[in-house]
Amino acid sequence: MEKYSKWRDPGTGIQPFLPPMPPRTVSPIFLAILGVPSFLHSAVRALLLAVVALVHILLVDGLCLIFVPVPPLYRAINSALTAFTCRLALGIMGYYWISTDMVSPKRGKSGVAQISKVSPKKGDLIITNWTSYVDVLYLAFRHNPTFLLPVFSDEVAAPSSLAKTGRHTGTGSASISKTDSVPQPPLLGYMPVPLLNLIARTGSLPDTFPVPPRGVYKTLREARRKEGRAVCLFPEGTTGNGRALLRFAEGTLTEGDVGGDDEGIVWIKHTPPEPFAPSATCPLPTPLKHLLFSLLWTPTPLTQRSLHVRTLHPSASPSSPSFLPSEILNNVPGGLDSASKDLESVWREACATVLAETGRVRRTKGMGWTEKGTFLEYWTKAGSRR
Repeated sequence: MEKYSKWRDPGTGIQPFLPPMPPRTVSPIFLAILGVPSFLHSAVRALLLAVVALVHILLVDGLCLIFVPVPPLYRAINSALTAFTCRLALGIMGYYWISTDMVSPKRGKSGVAQISKVSPKKGDLIITNWTSYVDVLYLAFRHNPTFLLPVFSDEVAAPSSLAKTGRHTGTGSASISKTDSVPQPPLLGYMPVPLLNLIARTGSLPDTFPVPPRGVYKTLREARRKEGRAVCLFPEGTTGNGRALLRFAEGTLTEGDVGGDDEGIVWIKHTPPEPFAPSATCPLPTPLKHLLFSLLWTPTPLTQRSLHVRTLHPSASPSSPSFLPSEILNNVPGGLDSASKDLESVWREACATVLAETGRVRRTKGMGWTEKGTFLEYWTKAGSRR
C-alpha cells in the first residue's frame, strides 16, 4: 500500500504497522460459501472464550483474594489458576502445541550451552516483543508475571531532526521519501496492567498523563523490588506486525534498570498468514474485531495454529557478567555511534539488539510508538473516507 509509504522504516524498508495480508489464492466465491460455517465456528469459539474469561475473573480476580494474607500461598494458587485459564484460552484459539527454543547469539567460537531450567522468579525481568494478545496469554500461562507498560507525559516534546533515508542509510532505499521523526514526550515511569486490561488494549498507544498517576513506578528497579513476582516489560510500548522490532521507547531500560538481577530475553513469533488462517498479529487497536474475524474466522472448528517462542540463554542475557553493551553494539553497524550521544541509551540499544538477534528479525530504528500514533490517525481518516 503505497499510500502508507510514509510509515515505511527508512533504514529497512519495512512497514511495521500494517496488518499482514494472506495471499489471494482462493476464489472469492469459495470464500463466500465458507462464510456461514466460519461465522458459526467463530461465534461458538468466541462464546467459549467469554466463558473462560468469566471463570478467570471469578477465580483469579475473586476467589484468590481470600489468600492474599498468605503471600506465598496466594502466588501459588494465582499462578496455577492463571496458567489453567490462559492455556485453555490458547487451546480454544487453536494453539494445541507451542514450540520453544533456548538460543544463543553465539558471539564466541562455540556460543553457550543450550540447556537451562531457570524459571523467572520474584524480582526478575522479562523483556519481550509485543505483536498480539496471544503473546500476553502465553506469557501469563508460562510465567504469570506483572505486566508493565511505559507511560509518558502529555506535554509536547521539541521537534527532532529529519530521519536519514536512502543513500544516507546505505540500504539502497533511495526511493523512500523522508519523514519527520516524531518527538517522544518524556517517560514518567512504568504502569502495571492487569491481564484482561492488557489484552483489551492490544494495539493501542501508551498512556500519557500530566503527572505520574498513583501506582506508576518511576523506575524498573523499583517495580522489580516491590512486585511479588517477575515483571514483564514491553519496551516497544505498543504492538507491531511481527516483521521487525519497533524502536524502544526512549527512557526505558537504562543502566540502573538492567544489568543486575536476572533478566530474560523472549521473542514470540507467529506464522505468516494463509488464506484460511489470517495472521495472529494485531498491530491495530481492534483486538475484539481481530479475534472474531481473523484469529477465530476459520472454515473448520479445529484449525491448528502455530506459535514459536525463542528465549535467550541466561548466560547471554543482560544480567550475565559477560554482557557488555559496548561490545554488543560494536558488532552492529552504527550501533555504538547511535548510542554514544546518550549514555543512558547504551543499555537500551544493547537490549534491543539482542532481542532482535534472538528473534532473527531486523530493527526499525525509525519507527516507534510515536510514529504509530500518526499512522493510526491517518488509518482512521482513510477508513472514514471509504
